[in-house]
Amino acid sequence: MTKVPESLKKSLAGRYDLEREIGRGGMAIVYLANDVKHGRNVAVKVLRPDLAASLGTDRFLREIQIAARLQHPHVLMLIDSGEKEGFLYYVMPFVDGESLRDRLVREKRLDHTVAIPLVKQVADALGYAHRQGVVHRDIKPENILFSQGHPVVADFGIAKAISTAGPERLTRTGFPIGTPGYMSPEQAAGRTDLDAKTDVYSLAAVFYEMVIGEPPGMWVTDDCVELLRLVDAPPNHRARLDSMPGAVEQALVRGLALRTRHRFETPPEFAAALESSDGRRYRNTEAKEILKRAADREAAAPVADAGSLSLGGVARIGAEVGIPARLVQDAASALEPLQPTASGFLGGPTTITIERVVEAELPESDFPLLVEEIRATLRNLGTISTFGQSLTWQTAKNLLEEGRDVHVVVTVRAGQTRIRVEEKLGHLAGGLFGGIIGGGGGGGGTAAFGILMGIGGPPAAIIAAASVLGGAYALARTIFTGISRKRTQQLNGLADRLAELARDVLRLNS
Repeated sequence: MTKVPESLKKSLAGRYDLEREIGRGGMAIVYLANDVKHGRNVAVKVLRPDLAASLGTDRFLREIQIAARLQHPHVLMLIDSGEKEGFLYYVMPFVDGESLRDRLVREKRLDHTVAIPLVKQVADALGYAHRQGVVHRDIKPENILFSQGHPVVADFGIAKAISTAGPERLTRTGFPIGTPGYMSPEQAAGRTDLDAKTDVYSLAAVFYEMVIGEPPGMWVTDDCVELLRLVDAPPNHRARLDSMPGAVEQALVRGLALRTRHRFETPPEFAAALESSDGRRYRNTEAKEILKRAADREAAAPVADAGSLSLGGVARIGAEVGIPARLVQDAASALEPLQPTASGFLGGPTTITIERVVEAELPESDFPLLVEEIRATLRNLGTISTFGQSLTWQTAKNLLEEGRDVHVVVTVRAGQTRIRVEEKLGHLAGGLFGGIIGGGGGGGGTAAFGILMGIGGPPAAIIAAASVLGGAYALARTIFTGISRKRTQQLNGLADRLAELARDVLRLNS
C-alpha cells in the first residue's frame, strides 16, 4: 500500500497520527490514524489535492457540519473535519470490518432473504437522514460498511458538500458527483435539486447487484413500469429474477424507474415493497372478480383453450403471492401429461401439440420473421395478437384451408423462447366419421339391408348392415390416421424451422 505522504503526516501531526493508507476512491484517499486526543483509531479521508483546489474550503466545511449532526445506529458518524496546509479532510470512526463491496467480491451475490434485511437497515438510515434534510447522493457498495455484522452507511452529505462548494469549477474539471451505475438519471443529467428519490434509485441499484451479481445497467422505462417487469434484463439476470418472489422485481421496477414520479417516495417504502408489492387486502368477492377478469384477459390472448390459463399465467399469479416461477414450473412438470393422446377409436389424436424451446430471449422486433414462416408453411395469412412478450398466431376463420384450426404461440421469458404449435382435429374427425359412416349407412347400407331382408330374413340383413358400417368405420379411421400423421409431420417441421430461425436471429444479434 502507498506510504503516507510526509507533508500530510506533518500537517496533521499532534491531532492525528496517520499510520497507513487503507483505501482510495475517486474523491478521497482513506488513512488509518490514531486520534491522539482520544486515543482511538479513526479513518481520516483526505480529498484529492486537485479536487480540494477546486473547492471553496469554507463552504465545504459549513455544508459538512450539517451531516455531522446525524446520529443513527446505521449511520457512520462524522466526528471531525478541517483544512491544514491545503489538505481538506474529514474524519469518521474506524470500522474494523469489510464493506459490502468486499462481501460481494467474495460471495458474488446474496440470497434475497439475506439481502432484504440488510437493505431495510440501510433504508432506515437513509429515511432518518432525509427527515433531517440530508440526501446522501452516493449510495454504493463501497459506502456500506459492516460493523459487528450490522450495516452502517458512510460519507453522508459529502457529495452534497462537494457539489455545493464548487459546482462550476467541478463541471469544468470533470469531477463526477456520484458513481456511474448507481447514480440516478436526474443526477447523471447534472441536476442539483436532488431529493430522497435519488437515494431510492441508488439503493435499488445496490440491492439489484446484491441479488443478481451485477449492477442493473439500465434505467427502467415507462413500458417496464406499466408491466412491473424488467423486460430489458439480460437472460441470466432474468433467470435469477424469476427465481425470487414477484414482489422483488416489482419493487425494483419502481425503484429503478427513469422518471422520479414512478419511484417510491422514500427508501423505507422501497424496502417494505421488496417483501410485499401491494399491502392491500381484498374481500372474497373482490378477489373472485379480479381472478375472473384476469382469466378473461388470458383467454382473449388467445392461448390454448379458452377459459384456461397458460403456465405463464399461473406463474404470474404465483408471483403475486410470493411463489417463485421455478417452483411453478417444477410443479407443472410433475403433473400427468395434460395433452390428449391418440384415440384408439379414431386412430389419431384430436389435438396435436408440438413444443420447442430455444435457450435465449428472442426480441419482439424479430417476431415478424416467425410470422412469415408460419404463413408460408400453412398457406394462411392468419390473425396475430400480442400480449406482453408473447405472440399468438391462429388460422383466420374466413381463410381456413381444409377447415384447419391451428394456433402458434411464441412466449419469451426466463431466458427462453418457447414455441408451441397446436392444431385441433376434433371438428375434422366429427365430419369425417359422420360423413363416411352416415353415408354408408344411409346409402348402400340401406339398400343392402332391404334386399337381404327379402332373401335371407333379419339375420342376414343385420350381418350385412354391420359389415357395411364396419367397412365405413375402417375407411374413416384409415383416412383420419393418415391425415393426423401428415399434420403431425408438418407441424413438427414448422416447429423445427421456427426454432432454427430463432436461433439464427439470436446468433446474428449476439
